[in-house]
Amino acid sequence: MSPQGALTASIRRPLTDDERRYYREWWVIAITTLATITLFSVMQWGQSFGFVIYDQFQRWWPATPGNDIVVIAVDDHTLEARGGWPLKRTDYAELLEKLADTGNHPKAIGFDILFPDPMPLDHLLAEQLRRHTVFLAAEKPPAASSGLAPGRQINPVLSEAANGVAHINLSFEKDGSLRGAHLLDNGVPQLTLAMSGRVAQAYTSHGSYRRIHLVDPKVGFPTASLADVLSGQVPLQLFKDKYVLIGSTAPSLGDHFPTLYSGDQSSGTPGVMLHANLLNDILRDQLIEPVPMWVQVALCWLSLVIALGALLVLSPFAELLVNVCVGLSAMLVSFGLMNFMRCWFDPGLCVIAIALLKPAWAWRRNEMIVNFMAERAAKLENVQRKRKKLRQGLQLRHFTSDTLLQYSRLLDNAIGMVNDRLQFLQRVVSQIPTAMLVADGDGRTVLMNPRMQQDLPAGLVQAGQSLEPLMSHLGLLTQNLEMLSDKDHFVSGQDPLGGLRHFIFRVAKIPQEDDKALWVLSLTDVTEMRQFQAQRDRTLQLLSHDMRTPIASIIALSRKPVPDTRVATESASNIHRHARTLLSMMDDFIFSIHAQAPQYRLVELLLDTLVDEAVYQVKDIAHAEQMQLVQDFEETPQFVMADQRLLTRVLVNLLVNAIRYGAKGGVIRVSVKHDDVDQPSPCVRCTMTNVVAEPAKDHSEGFSTGKSFGLGLNFVQTVVKKHNGHLHMNLPQTPGALAVVELVFPLVK
Repeated sequence: MSPQGALTASIRRPLTDDERRYYREWWVIAITTLATITLFSVMQWGQSFGFVIYDQFQRWWPATPGNDIVVIAVDDHTLEARGGWPLKRTDYAELLEKLADTGNHPKAIGFDILFPDPMPLDHLLAEQLRRHTVFLAAEKPPAASSGLAPGRQINPVLSEAANGVAHINLSFEKDGSLRGAHLLDNGVPQLTLAMSGRVAQAYTSHGSYRRIHLVDPKVGFPTASLADVLSGQVPLQLFKDKYVLIGSTAPSLGDHFPTLYSGDQSSGTPGVMLHANLLNDILRDQLIEPVPMWVQVALCWLSLVIALGALLVLSPFAELLVNVCVGLSAMLVSFGLMNFMRCWFDPGLCVIAIALLKPAWAWRRNEMIVNFMAERAAKLENVQRKRKKLRQGLQLRHFTSDTLLQYSRLLDNAIGMVNDRLQFLQRVVSQIPTAMLVADGDGRTVLMNPRMQQDLPAGLVQAGQSLEPLMSHLGLLTQNLEMLSDKDHFVSGQDPLGGLRHFIFRVAKIPQEDDKALWVLSLTDVTEMRQFQAQRDRTLQLLSHDMRTPIASIIALSRKPVPDTRVATESASNIHRHARTLLSMMDDFIFSIHAQAPQYRLVELLLDTLVDEAVYQVKDIAHAEQMQLVQDFEETPQFVMADQRLLTRVLVNLLVNAIRYGAKGGVIRVSVKHDDVDQPSPCVRCTMTNVVAEPAKDHSEGFSTGKSFGLGLNFVQTVVKKHNGHLHMNLPQTPGALAVVELVFPLVK
């Protein structure tokens, strides 16, 4: 049965208890899984694996640093050269003064350094701040209506001199690593957003949180030590028209944060470098925005629905492949969205759910398999299965006493017995002399014996094929096996060699436990019986009518008184004529019986001699029709294995019909030639040709030597076939056309 037929059959029949339980458990697992992943997505639980995936994607495709961002670092060298932390206000003022005096104004300067306490020299720094576009960092962002929050505050002298005050907060994820920042906090922009000059309202979605697309520290940004800049070791042209970030990189100051590159650097990433990355992403639109929650849930649902569908309809191996492909596809979609759409879809929950879904379903499958095997094993042994309690299932067992192995052995034994019986049944069916075929309830062939393939043309019956071609070949008008059952149907069809065969067609129904009946079809070959019946009918016709007529005529003529010599002579002539007719009928009858013999007594004969004898027997008939017989023989003698009387009578029949239907005064040519063209072995070809006198009649009916018993075409074909020969006839009906009859016989080796 085809997979489509099996699926249709399974839909039509009612579900078993095991199947209902199977689908029920699938629905429970499906609903539970989808509800759980929705809850985890909304509550943002279980994101640890997603963090790992995100960090790995960052390593595979790091951001490209721009050449318009420069970092001035307060490193250990600066602390040592400038007298330790905190640096004097005059150090920063000197830096800004040199940049302004030399005309190397940066586009914007951002201080990732807090100035919380007023200092005596703040007015000097404020004076230099006014000469540049400078943004200062606040410890806490000011509220929308009340200025700075309680705590250490920036000296108003500095904040008023700067172009703005921004917050420098960075956001930690739940695993403690830093991957992004809120670009707006209480309406106050982040330092880098303020430096970029971008509109803050463009970053209000998702709480203004964006993830940073980090630059690999091995590449990094141009960095100069503050001490080297002040001492003139760094050209000030480096900072012209650039975005300059000033901040601490000295490990001793503690301004380091854990990122995905912390392990590579054996320490955290400096905050000023994180701000440089954030500014780089803002300027190049490389910030990564989380996808909307409905998109996150929808993609998770899509992945899980495909995985759940695979669990339901696929084999374990195919299901595993599908689940792996779904997990990889989710990660590929996430990678593509992050690098091309600049948004983040967390595939971690999908991958974890699929990874847990497979073993959970496998456990239920194993449980169902054990239950199924236990029930089948109990059924085979004809005992009632006892359900095991939970505490019995928790007991430790020896390996050889494992439940699954025990049931497996029982089923293995049962399957072995069934296979033995099936093989025995197949051997029995294959040895049955009658052609047999077994079909399923959908009318498709399940099993057949060799005799079925021997009696029918090749390709007509094949395993898994519909019975429709067979029914059409046998001339059965209906395909409904129910209507054909319990009756004998006489049908006809061709055998593999093209011959017509007659059969008795029978159909029997074998009910099955699952209400899917099997059908057994048989074809009993009655071709020989039909031939014997036809011979019997012809014999009865001969005895009851044809032979009775001349015998009755002879008796009647014998009883008549003979008045004179002339009448006596005429009566004797009629008696002689009827006697010859009766003798011809008896001769035909004997020839017909002889032709139907299973075996001929074949002897080696010269075909030329047989043709000469046949021509001699019909020459008087040809002379009466003013027709000429012309023979054309090769010099090489052509010997064949033949029954002399039968083959001679075949030749006589063919010549008589050539005379009867040939043009009066025409020529009948008979040739005997060696023929090895398109023949597997050497043969001899006997050809008879004549010109047609008038439209030919039905040769299959009138092909005979006269109104006798009627040795016609059937007699000729039977004799030729039993001589291992072939008969080819081309008998046109158009007057003047050439009629050709060819006989081909194998030569004696």
